[in-house]
Amino acid sequence: MKERLYEILSEERAHEIIPFLKQLTAEERKALVPTIKKLDREISKIVMTKNSYHTAGSAEQHSIIDIASFVCMDQKHYGKNYWSLFKDKEQTENILEWGCPHWFSDFINDSIDAEFTAFNYHDILRWSEKGYVQPRPELLGYHLSLHPYHLDKFPETLETHFWYMCEFPSKSLPFKREWLPLVQKLIVENKVERKRFLRECLLAANRNFNKNVTGWFMDAFNILKPSDDELIMLQDELMAGLASVQSKAVNTILAHLKKIVQDPAFRTSEFSYFLPNLLSSEVKTVVSASLAVTEKIFQKKKINTENLATALSAAFVNKDESIQTKAAKIILKYIPVSEGIKETLSLYADNILANVRPALVQYIENRQLELDPVETETLELINEECKVKEPESFEDLMFLLPQAIENPGTYYYDLALAGLVRFADEADTDSVKLFEPVFQKACKTIARWEVHHFNVLLCNLIINYGLSLLEKFPLPLKNLEKIYKRTREDEATREAYSSYHKKLKPLKEIYAGGLAMEPFKHIAVHIFNKITSGDRTPLLSTVTHEPCWISPEVLVERFEIYQNKNLKPDDLDVQLALQRCSLEKTSGALQHVEQKLKGEYKELLLFFFNKNSVPKGKFEHPSWWMTAAITRSPEKVFEEFKDFGYDDIPKEFLTGNYKWKTIDSKKNSYYPVELNITVPKYHLKKRVHQLFLEYFIAEQKDISEIPSFIWSFPNTPGNVFAKIIKNCLFYSGIAEVYERSLVLSTAQALHQMKKPLDAMGYVFLGTIFLDGDKVIRGTAAEIWLEHVSHKVMDSARLGQVIGLHEKLEWAPVKRFTDLVQHQMINVSKDHNLSLEQLLTHVLLQMETPVTNLKKILDIYHEVLALNQSEPDKNLKEKLSSWKDNSSLKKICNLLLKK
Repeated sequence: MKERLYEILSEERAHEIIPFLKQLTAEERKALVPTIKKLDREISKIVMTKNSYHTAGSAEQHSIIDIASFVCMDQKHYGKNYWSLFKDKEQTENILEWGCPHWFSDFINDSIDAEFTAFNYHDILRWSEKGYVQPRPELLGYHLSLHPYHLDKFPETLETHFWYMCEFPSKSLPFKREWLPLVQKLIVENKVERKRFLRECLLAANRNFNKNVTGWFMDAFNILKPSDDELIMLQDELMAGLASVQSKAVNTILAHLKKIVQDPAFRTSEFSYFLPNLLSSEVKTVVSASLAVTEKIFQKKKINTENLATALSAAFVNKDESIQTKAAKIILKYIPVSEGIKETLSLYADNILANVRPALVQYIENRQLELDPVETETLELINEECKVKEPESFEDLMFLLPQAIENPGTYYYDLALAGLVRFADEADTDSVKLFEPVFQKACKTIARWEVHHFNVLLCNLIINYGLSLLEKFPLPLKNLEKIYKRTREDEATREAYSSYHKKLKPLKEIYAGGLAMEPFKHIAVHIFNKITSGDRTPLLSTVTHEPCWISPEVLVERFEIYQNKNLKPDDLDVQLALQRCSLEKTSGALQHVEQKLKGEYKELLLFFFNKNSVPKGKFEHPSWWMTAAITRSPEKVFEEFKDFGYDDIPKEFLTGNYKWKTIDSKKNSYYPVELNITVPKYHLKKRVHQLFLEYFIAEQKDISEIPSFIWSFPNTPGNVFAKIIKNCLFYSGIAEVYERSLVLSTAQALHQMKKPLDAMGYVFLGTIFLDGDKVIRGTAAEIWLEHVSHKVMDSARLGQVIGLHEKLEWAPVKRFTDLVQHQMINVSKDHNLSLEQLLTHVLLQMETPVTNLKKILDIYHEVLALNQSEPDKNLKEKLSSWKDNSSLKKICNLLLKK
């Protein structure tokens, strides 16, 4: 049986596979499944040629395996292949006549989740007629929406299945473009009931369809132009649609409700029930349309407005001044002063804008909103709360290693390396059993196509350590050999690709991800040598406090260990330790240095921990001294170091300051406005005393690990920000997931570091305030809020960056104004004062009016009112010139009167 299948496959006799399968019993077919799967793997292997690649099997061979799989396998093993078998319809019909699997009906019904199928609506009806498929309504609706042809062929198509299509349409592209005119034609010909279809269109608002599908139904409803009588009849569905999450549905319904407001049959009380949620919407068009309908209702003479007036108060949840002003005008015009309305509005009093409040003086107390000042907390990078918990035993290390694999590039990686040094030789017959799942996880991770470069190092280190343990504990770890063999086989299938770098070989020989990763590879090799030699001397660079800091006192203690053992620390390990050391409180550490250290260690740390000191002593390790100087005082040039030979490194890399500007790319319509940052080229120069920094700045490629490097340069992150800005933030319209991911990771890292910003930090933060991603903008606002609370935010400097971008309209102003309104205003008195500084300096950069400048001025006006301040005197001249613009005249005059 197996031999016969091999023969048919090897000789490519596709015409013989069906007769062969027909003669087999059900048990024989089932027994053939492992062979079919094995042969499928063999013919699916990729074969590389000089210019392309293809599978090992021919088209005939793939067809043979497709047929054999369909006939012999159950649904679970056959999977969800809705294409290969069904592309030959005649062959499929032939198979189904004699060998339709019992699971075929469920299989076809499940196809509504497929991205593509090779069968259509008419195929399903034909299979249904023959009894192969019992189609569910979802299946018929889905496939009919993709097939607007020959609708008269089957009577049930328009009688029943058309209505399934309304309830269960395609989840992909909502409909073929032929459907809208076709529906109109069918309604005119009385083949589709008009009233029922109108009702189905409205019901689509709450059926959890995607916005494209919902939008199609709203377009269909509009095209049919329902009469007022039809709208009155459909009020149940219209009102229910107001609760839709799709703004297009809500706006469509509000537009139609507005037409029938004056009709006595209009249900005012029911509309009042939905009004608070409508007015709380984040979509301005929904709020504006709701207010327009509400005003129309108030214009009716005989009506009970009490419930409507209460509901209308919800408009003051919205921080948009134009919305609040419109709501206030409706209240003043139509709602008399009463205790009820006063009580209702008092609930929203703190949210009513300072510029709207005076108009409502009869309804609310016109008092200045009193906000408490922030209780300033001293910013502490090193404290008990953020102290990392190191493993205390081999067992602890086994629980930590999977966490390190799952969180590559974080402090878990450093703790894992330190733990391996400390506990690698403490495994015994019992505890070593915990290592198998760790080894398996490392193998599974490293066997993937795309692996985080820090995981390449860690997993390789774990695997090589595991192989050494296998020699000591062959019985408890007997499964390691099988796991490793399987992983090597998986990797062997990828080695044919020129772009693939082998990861299972000695650590010092692997490709770790380019120049930037070389220092980490060097340290990882250093770790492995320590493990194999039994050297337990700790690394200097292991993090002591989240997310990336080393306590200065601990650094002194670690140097003392090397001093007492008369051991020379690894050069790159020393540099990484200095780069990560927190320098906010060093007085205690200075005392320890004086008491415990001597020689170069002592002189180095005395210089490093005292910002006013000058370097003294013998400079035996120039790289240590240079790293200490760059980390401690990046802007300062030390004459004592002039002979170190680092003069060829561009000063931007040493200071972390880069030239940047926002430019109008008039010749480039795709990128009309760009953020241009000048990052010099640098090629790694081999030196006796290589700087850790050099590997990073010499990296020419854009690698996904860039945000992780912020943990290696937390005191001087300017170089990291510059790379991210150049590669991911040059244009505000970038929508690729890769770039967004890098920017978000960097923003989150900056938030975690809780350190005052340097020059490039302000450029990065100001730029992500305008990012297209809502989460990234929200993270930027959180950084601002926290830094203002700690009194380490220069809002004027941040405002300058945002203003320089927006004077050329690098990004839509609405991104910034929405963020200010929803997250930054009225947090505290201090935050309002800081926000005033921010907005002032945004406006000071502006020259000619930009799109939505009025929105910034409205918010500025509101903030000035909250702070009881006047506009900046340097801004008044600009306001005087801007008031010539008709859209800005009113707000500019209001600001100039202050």
